[in-house]
Amino acid sequence: MKKTMLSAAAVAVALATAVPAQADMLLGGTVGADAWFSSAEINDAVDGGDNTVPSFYASFEHFVPLIPNARIAYANIEADAVAFKQTDLTAYYEILDNDLVSVDVGVSLIKFADGEYNAQGHVQTFNDEWQPAIYGNVEIGFPMTPLTAFAEGNMGEFDGTSTLDAKAGLKFTIPLVAADLNLRGGYRVMDYDFDAINNPLGGKVKLDGFFAGVEVDF
Repeated sequence: MKKTMLSAAAVAVALATAVPAQADMLLGGTVGADAWFSSAEINDAVDGGDNTVPSFYASFEHFVPLIPNARIAYANIEADAVAFKQTDLTAYYEILDNDLVSVDVGVSLIKFADGEYNAQGHVQTFNDEWQPAIYGNVEIGFPMTPLTAFAEGNMGEFDGTSTLDAKAGLKFTIPLVAADLNLRGGYRVMDYDFDAINNPLGGKVKLDGFFAGVEVDF
């Protein structure tokens, strides 16, 4: 009986120590924020002004087969000639995930809200414009270093509107006790042609510039 009780206790201790580690492997996610130093251009010709754009994102990953992981991102664009709020809702799968290469693919629904467009005095507002897009994210680690190169973006075309929102750069990882702290920097481009903007000069919007941010990976 004593041997049986000791064996049961040993199994319980082993399970208690193993479950948190396993749960950490099976569940995870990221939370991050960027400052984007962007320049806007309207219809390939008009200077739309410069602005520092705040953007935020979070993702959640799990172990359940067939059910996609989830990601949400938000950016508030406020340049001289164009302004809108953008929210990305993304469902994606991890196609590859190891110490050197990580690949995610999925689909996004992008919401544009509180939009205002000013092309040489022609002002128009637009609200609650939804657009579908293909999502992709690739990360490549540099062996024996804390550096990782990444490229991420959404691209789509639907109902006369085309969208491209892409970023690429490097991140520097600082290991913490229960998570990793990533310092990120790179270049971001938004290149949109809005069909909802019935402007005689067109509805093209381009923003690009460098960004810097911080991310917690748990």
